[in-house]
Amino acid sequence: MKKRINGFMALMIALAMSSSTVAVNATTIKVAEPSTEATTEQARTINNQYNIFDFLKSNIPETPELRFDGTTVEQYNQWSKKTKAKLKEVMGIDKLEASKMEPTLLETKVMYGYTRYKYEIKTTNDLVMPYYVLVPKQNANGKAAIAIHGHGSDGKEGLVGNEKEDLKASVEKYHYTYAMELLNKGYTVYVPDLLGAGERMLGIYKNNTAECNDINNALISLGYSLQGIILFENMRLTDYVATLGYDEIDCIGFSGGGEAALWLSVMDDNINKTIVSGFLHSFKDTLIYNNRCGCNFVPDMWKYVDMGDILALDANKEIYIETGDKDGLNGERGLEGVYEQVGIANKCFNLFNKEVQLKVCNGSHQWYGSWMDKF
Repeated sequence: MKKRINGFMALMIALAMSSSTVAVNATTIKVAEPSTEATTEQARTINNQYNIFDFLKSNIPETPELRFDGTTVEQYNQWSKKTKAKLKEVMGIDKLEASKMEPTLLETKVMYGYTRYKYEIKTTNDLVMPYYVLVPKQNANGKAAIAIHGHGSDGKEGLVGNEKEDLKASVEKYHYTYAMELLNKGYTVYVPDLLGAGERMLGIYKNNTAECNDINNALISLGYSLQGIILFENMRLTDYVATLGYDEIDCIGFSGGGEAALWLSVMDDNINKTIVSGFLHSFKDTLIYNNRCGCNFVPDMWKYVDMGDILALDANKEIYIETGDKDGLNGERGLEGVYEQVGIANKCFNLFNKEVQLKVCNGSHQWYGSWMDKF
């Protein structure tokens, strides 16, 4: 963790000032808007050997290099340590230097039943993360929770009912209610802005288009990754929360926030319980046509692990998964791909005499809250 993000801000500014539109003169391929809807018809009508789709799929290994093949808890522990170290390396986390944890209070708002504080905390060189803290006025349970937003939420704002007018429909569609649900259960809730969302956007686009692709392109050119930065910053925030004397720290995320919650639970021993909503599928199932956001792409990641392997790293912790039976993010195979990844993880979970806790809900890509009785 000795290297720094040299030139990072300069590169971000250059991106913000550059043209954000690329014209493609083609009549045979319709470029799909980012969505969770299946585009299998498009895939069938395109020559997949012309467009690299077949090449990409054939180069994703059936069995990733770091898949667990042991039979004992001791072997699992050795595998877990080795795998986590490799994943931190490919995500660029080991290059990041942690800053001193000194949060700054920016705003205090007294709300009905709770107080909402706004802070910022320096996470690493040249990066500062804003976040809310929701503190119940009564019936506090002595616990803290990290509530991580996904896309379409206006960053942290949608989780506290403070989103922009043009994102209200999106917040309602995806049911971004879990931060307030945690608050109502007595939690003190920490709601960070992930890089590329909310107050942390470069302003490349005039609308609310996510900037994950642009930021990740810059970061991987420097040996980092957007998901690596997200994980590192969430770990820094959790490290700070751990100094405040809570009885336990839990975590919830939906969609891209579910991915971030999974990574945080896997990599941070401070996290006790986790709900991952709307994000457990194989990389191959969602390649290109379903889940193209830059926050999902890390150099060499698919060579080493699939989603089930990442979940397997949480085998000795308390984690709950939910998905919709019509969630388009699961890819063309739908629930078959989800069950496949659960099966991969269960080989490790079984070593601890348990199985992956999965609930399949009736509906599309959204937060269901089906495991909130565990919190």
